Amino acid sequence: ALLIVAIATTVSVTISTRLQLDVRRTGNMIAGDQAYLYTLAAESWSQRILKDDREENEIDHLGENWAIELPPLPVEGGYIKGKLNDLQSCFNLNTVLDGSADNKLARTRLDRLLNNLGIDKGGTQAIIDWLDDDLQTTIPDGAEDVYYMNLERPYRTANAPMQSISELRLIKGFEKSDVYDTLLPHVCAFGVKTPININTATTEVLRSLADELSDADIEKIIEQRNESAFVDINAFTSFNDLKTKIADTQDLSVDTEYFMLQTESTIGQVRVITYSIIHRSNDGNTTIIARSQGVY
Repeated sequence: ALLIVAIATTVSVTISTRLQLDVRRTGNMIAGDQAYLYTLAAESWSQRILKDDREENEIDHLGENWAIELPPLPVEGGYIKGKLNDLQSCFNLNTVLDGSADNKLARTRLDRLLNNLGIDKGGTQAIIDWLDDDLQTTIPDGAEDVYYMNLERPYRTANAPMQSISELRLIKGFEKSDVYDTLLPHVCAFGVKTPININTATTEVLRSLADELSDADIEKIIEQRNESAFVDINAFTSFNDLKTKIADTQDLSVDTEYFMLQTESTIGQVRVITYSIIHRSNDGNTTIIARSQGVY
């Protein structure tokens, strides 16, 4: 009788434990789906804001509604928050190659950016080797399959445009977290080659436009665009006589086509983070061209 009671008790506890796990697992799945659907709703909301913004004006700057970070919005069972970022405020690493050829202007700007941040500018060659479609190592600081296949955990070069800035961690010279974290706020990587929006560009990206730009010049640019955004590139180069310092204004703009929406949705104990790249055409129509979950 005692043996039967012990077995029955063990079976009952096992069934009860599994039932609790199944209930929790199902609850988490439902909460996860609900949180993900809220992030999709945030995408639609962001697309509407960007469309309305294009109807109101032809330039983009950090004083507009899309650039304002709102507090968490309460929803059933939790909250959701999001932030739209200008993907043309950073340096797109894919622009260092123009087709199969070296984009000298973009490379020079990247060299300046790395140097100003205290990072070995030889990393530019490693980035070019990662992007180009050949296996010829650029001398002296490049890296192709010969280098990567001899690592403790070997892998091959992409030989294609970066689809995510996280790829940078795989490239020679950028493996260390401190180097990557220092550069991350000022660079991005996605398939389309884009100009830099001088109304939203980070301080270091602005500084990379010319060797002659001083800290005082950058401060004046920031102050001016905060007070009144530049309406075109001529207005930018005419300000503070910048045309004598910035020799080439190619790949600069005052408007933006590509944005990234970072959304965090929390329902119960489940948190879903998504990154969505939004393209806005000149007529204001918006399209989600990429989406990732957890990390971009």
